[in-house]
Amino acid sequence: MKALTGLFWAAGFLLLFFLVLRLDPAVVWDSLAGIGWAGFGLVLLAGLVLTACLASGLYPLLASDASLKLIFAARQLRDSAGDILPFTQIGGMALGVRVLVLGGIAPARAIAVGVVDVTTELMAQGLFILLGIGLAAPAIAADPKLGPYLGWLVGFAILFAAAIFGFALLQLGGSHLAEKWLRPRAMGAGAATFRAAIHLLYRQRSRILLSVLLHLLGWCASGLWLWIVCLALGQSLSPLSAIAIQSLLDGLRSATVFIPAAIGIQEAGYAALAPLFGLTPETGLAMSILRRARDIAIGVPALLIWQVVEARRARRQSVAAAAGEQYMMGQKRD
Repeated sequence: MKALTGLFWAAGFLLLFFLVLRLDPAVVWDSLAGIGWAGFGLVLLAGLVLTACLASGLYPLLASDASLKLIFAARQLRDSAGDILPFTQIGGMALGVRVLVLGGIAPARAIAVGVVDVTTELMAQGLFILLGIGLAAPAIAADPKLGPYLGWLVGFAILFAAAIFGFALLQLGGSHLAEKWLRPRAMGAGAATFRAAIHLLYRQRSRILLSVLLHLLGWCASGLWLWIVCLALGQSLSPLSAIAIQSLLDGLRSATVFIPAAIGIQEAGYAALAPLFGLTPETGLAMSILRRARDIAIGVPALLIWQVVEARRARRQSVAAAAGEQYMMGQKRD
């Protein structure tokens, strides 16, 4: 598995290398240099608002059992791990569940909530991809290179969205599938709790629907974030065009989920999609660099804080274990 991950990692960097060779780095640098600290601060602030929007879909599944602060932290660390650390987005989802556990949610219930949250988000993403295809279709048809392949591109996007939607519906149709997929017997004593938690969540249809709607709004907010990035770069792009670009880009990232941090994929995606809406490939690469910069500026401190919390928790457990051992030794002497 490590060798395969390393191969995907190398493939992503190779794609990035060839992309940089084909573009003009000076143009990209000039675009980024004109932003200034105020512009980058706006990008970061909009990124935090976007994280809150993306995290909102988790709230209906936890109800009043978790604070908004904990839900935000779980989403932020999930995204930070998937975008920065050298493993796939699946690893980031596991970290999000870990944050819920650290926040006081029972492990089995945290896993169940994590599974259902991913399911409702996949449903929302399927709808978001279809929305993006509808918005981007006129631009693709007008492009001399991509126009002849519009039917194939639309068909592939629809099939991909349908596959995501179908998987989500299978999950919603019965928690037995999630149970079989996760093999809860490995949880030992927590298996029964997991079964009860995931069955209960899937029966609460109104909460599931609300989670899907909130996730869809979160995905649309990611397009508005890209629109703000274009404003910071001094580029003219309509909000609907930004949503279309972000939709297709996120669909591409999901299709290549096995590439750690979507390295190369994200950069090539933005560079290829930007010209469809009147921007240069260099502007698309600048968008990707700004997204990476945002991920690092917000994600690294978030991951460091998580490490501090984990270290303090481990130290408290060690002290408690040592105290318990001393107590038992004292009892034996008595």
